[in-house]
Amino acid sequence: MYKNLKIIVLSLFFTCLLFDNLDAKIKRKGGSKSGNSSTELTVDELEKKGWITNKNVFPSGSPNAQKGGMITMLGGAEYPSTFRDIGKDSRSQINSLLGGLQYEALLSFDYERLEWAPNLATHWKISSDSLTYWFRLNPKAKFADGKDVTSADVIATFKLLIDDGHQDPNVAGFWNDLFEIPVSESKYTFKVTAKKKDWRTFRNFASLTVMPSTYLDKVDGAGYIEKYDFNFMPGSGPYEYDRENSKKGNEGYIIMKRRDNWWAKNNPDNMGIYNFDKIKFIFIEDENQQVISFFNGDYDIYPWSRAQWWVERFNSDKYNEIKNGWVQKIKIFNFLPKGPSGIVFNTKKKPFDDIRIRKAFTHLFDVDKLNKRLFFDEYVRLNTYFYGTPYANPRNPMLEFSPQAALKLLNDAGWERKEGQQWLTNSDNQMFEFDFLIAPGEDRIYTTYQEDLKNVGIKMNFNQVDASAAFSQTMKKEYEVTSQGWTGGFFPSPEGIMHSKYADEVEVTNITSMAIPELDKLIETYNAEWDAKKRISLAHQIDSIAVNSFHYALGWTSPYGARMLYWYKFGMPESGITYVGDWRTPLSHWWIDSRKENKLNSAKERNTTLPIQPTNVDFWDRIK
Repeated sequence: MYKNLKIIVLSLFFTCLLFDNLDAKIKRKGGSKSGNSSTELTVDELEKKGWITNKNVFPSGSPNAQKGGMITMLGGAEYPSTFRDIGKDSRSQINSLLGGLQYEALLSFDYERLEWAPNLATHWKISSDSLTYWFRLNPKAKFADGKDVTSADVIATFKLLIDDGHQDPNVAGFWNDLFEIPVSESKYTFKVTAKKKDWRTFRNFASLTVMPSTYLDKVDGAGYIEKYDFNFMPGSGPYEYDRENSKKGNEGYIIMKRRDNWWAKNNPDNMGIYNFDKIKFIFIEDENQQVISFFNGDYDIYPWSRAQWWVERFNSDKYNEIKNGWVQKIKIFNFLPKGPSGIVFNTKKKPFDDIRIRKAFTHLFDVDKLNKRLFFDEYVRLNTYFYGTPYANPRNPMLEFSPQAALKLLNDAGWERKEGQQWLTNSDNQMFEFDFLIAPGEDRIYTTYQEDLKNVGIKMNFNQVDASAAFSQTMKKEYEVTSQGWTGGFFPSPEGIMHSKYADEVEVTNITSMAIPELDKLIETYNAEWDAKKRISLAHQIDSIAVNSFHYALGWTSPYGARMLYWYKFGMPESGITYVGDWRTPLSHWWIDSRKENKLNSAKERNTTLPIQPTNVDFWDRIK
């Protein structure tokens, strides 16, 4: 408990300081209101003119890392419905993984040192009013087809993002609301102007991942989602899609191969990362088959396994592979903030437009019982949308499980159980019955919830569809009640999930159609507030209103960054994963340790044991 508390407290502390520190650096460095001429300036000239860079970036990878080999990862339950990470149906983990391996952002951010670092851009500059930003691209940066990364590519990427033809209004609205179209000042320098003051605008644009204009200029938004559903443009990143050796569809797999001609492979800050020659993603729908396949050696790392299995199934009594040390267990505590998760109500559907109904359903969501019986106390209960950050309101109530309180709310809303009846009915004699949209395997979690609803007279039917269909229907708001979780971050952006401008849109993160005028005003004020203390105060108000509107019956989250089973053949950094890393970190920071791999092969052949590595790894140990 104390260990976990240290993690949370330190994370809060650093996050509070982050933008204060960044703001101070920006003010110290300054920035003129005018940009460069069309003539390319040298590095010395840029720095004399007040452009910012960071020459003290240290590698996050290990100097002991070895290059080579292939890692096989479980990419999900089903082969993805698209490869795109922009446009409709693209908001899944595999999409972000594939895109992140191939395309690079303008800048990177060092969360340990709270500093911006060069990436595609070597230098940047911020105007004195914090509304205009200049970036100077690295002339050495190239796409996989050998073409330079230029200002034209940045502009073309931005135009794609704001083109609503890709059918993701959340993305189009976000970029269009925040920025004017970037303006090229030379081949490698450009400027962009924010339409309004928002404390995250520089961060947002600095994080823009760039695609090539030579391809984007040939398609609009609609053409993009059609042409690049299962195709990629050349990226500037360390990996590219190995089309020839991949297999599409059911029982398919995706292989990414490391680029020999990656422009940044010899940069000092890239030492020890992107070590695998190939990364293979496989897809297995059935959970039991996932386990069987892992212990058969079909893939190398099994992340985020069930709590029950982690505690009861994955132990030395059940698997000789674990007993012998061939397969290791690791739970890594770091500083990754978690996003909201829980049961989601579609407020466009009756009776869930009634806050009394949603609150009643929240009273019937016994998270503590689930955690104790099903999750083996591996998780923590949520009462905030901003867990693990200072933006979380510490005064939010933890709504108790109370069928009595739920029944009163239901009765007040016009639902009563008449004598001799099993189910609640309303004044029109309609039975309280609804469908709960679930993906395969989720019924085991929500059966308990189904029973608790039944006990007060509500009939919940499981509408089970495959994972892709469940996600698609959720994003299209074609559900009554479902479950959903979102990734978290150091810098909460409540607008997408909470602002009313997305309430009537589909393919947005405001899947509940939340529309609260008071909340809209607070979000808009929060977005424009550069003072960290004031911003945190506003976030507390936002969090409180959102929690008490009961659009989500908030669920649970893990107090750690990653929990994985892995075969004894990998080397990894001392801390296992990065400061704010998760189960995806092995792809970028682990490597095949030839010495360990040989030991593993020998142990399996001779049926001998290998040393058991520590199960719990705490990032705190590295920095205290």
